[in-house]
Amino acid sequence: MLHSNIDPHNPPARRLGCVALLVDAQERILLVKPTYKPHWQLPGGAAHKGEEISQAVQREVLEETGIIRKFTHYVAADQVMASKTSAEGINFVAVADELTADEIVNLAVPAAASKEISDIRMVSRDDMGDLVIPGQERRIRAAFRTLQAGLLSPFLVEGKPADGIPHWISTI
Repeated sequence: MLHSNIDPHNPPARRLGCVALLVDAQERILLVKPTYKPHWQLPGGAAHKGEEISQAVQREVLEETGIIRKFTHYVAADQVMASKTSAEGINFVAVADELTADEIVNLAVPAAASKEISDIRMVSRDDMGDLVIPGQERRIRAAFRTLQAGLLSPFLVEGKPADGIPHWISTI
């Protein structure tokens, strides 16, 4: 039910953040270093209008890391209030299969992402506090605890499980 102070034809916009918690066998976490921020973060970005969240996270992870994964579940939904630099939003922390040793050895920023991402690395939970902002660290730790407990929430689209396979996947 909409409240009387919310226009049903023009509800408030919120950014849908789609980030990935990708880990390896040693429980290290994949982080990327944006060129436009002083700190590291989980790979990801925002869903485009009409784009499924599961597909948006797959697209963003591929663009920023070159890694292809199917994302059908998430372990956290973190509300972020508006700031001077970003709109209010909700960041969904998606999870996928563990990164392989080959993927880790071959980690590199894709050439097409070099204007947005300057570096990529695996980081232990003990070391990530030196690289990420406090809110990001809290999000990662909470998401990791949820993942360890096996508590996964499915991405749904109109009540049906999202397949996580974007329409553009056949082009790569």
